[in-house]
Amino acid sequence: MGEISGHSKVINTVAIRQQRPLRAATVSDDSSMVFLHGAPFKYQSKLGGLHKGFVYGVGFSPDGNHLASVGADRKIQLYDGKTGEATADIGDGEHTGSIFALSWAKDSKRLVTASADQTVKLWDVEAGKAVQTWKFGGDHVSVPDHQVGVVWPAGRSDGLIMSLNLAGDLNYLVEGTSQPTKVVQGHNKAISALGSATTEKGQTFWTGSYEGRVCSWNYETGLGSVVEGASHTNQLTAFNATSDRTYSVAWDDTLRISDHSSNIFIGEATKLTGQPKGMGKLQISCRGHCIVAFGTISHI
Repeated sequence: MGEISGHSKVINTVAIRQQRPLRAATVSDDSSMVFLHGAPFKYQSKLGGLHKGFVYGVGFSPDGNHLASVGADRKIQLYDGKTGEATADIGDGEHTGSIFALSWAKDSKRLVTASADQTVKLWDVEAGKAVQTWKFGGDHVSVPDHQVGVVWPAGRSDGLIMSLNLAGDLNYLVEGTSQPTKVVQGHNKAISALGSATTEKGQTFWTGSYEGRVCSWNYETGLGSVVEGASHTNQLTAFNATSDRTYSVAWDDTLRISDHSSNIFIGEATKLTGQPKGMGKLQISCRGHCIVAFGTISHI
């Protein structure tokens, strides 16, 4: 298949033109794009100075006529898909954070970008402007809502666009709608605890992971939702539940309570006297429950 050469720093991604004559492009932390002829692929040219800072994403349009790259300088650089020659740049200043990824529409006239400014933007390439923006995380700075990946799946007729944020959530977007039609959530780290119970929402189970994230899952749909609010800050070790609340303990030496109806942590964390290894529940009176975390006892 050939070899890639020409960069002086880490290569971040590669794209291959699907039409003949075959072409490939790579982008790098050295602020450049290398264009290759193939196959076998061989170095053709290197374009530096068009981007300032790291270049994170590159992609050929489906018809092979265009190539685009994006990076830390928050703009989209366009090239000729056959020759690799720079043609124009668009969008300078419209994103307010690094652009991490791009994907072309099947008509090769539009593309989408994902950025650290917590947005996904849809662009009319010929007009050189964004025609729609999806904003995540509200107006406050939310690092987990940095959009780090995006794809416009080929072969679909429903206009689905999928973006990935830093927390690992998949957002299902459709052109013309302002909010995701679906959000798929889960874990990025190893799952370390599991619990289940019958709630007002039906049979539900909870998972907790190494970094302290807690997700609730619906048995029927198989979809997970992150429990919002002040979560644990270390590895989850155990869950227990009543009809309306879930109790969790973790290696941050705390017990936290989440509400089933709102799927959010409530109240302040209960500080434990040691690192909890497990947890159990005892019905001791009509006034409440006794939650026992191995090594300490807390009355809830």
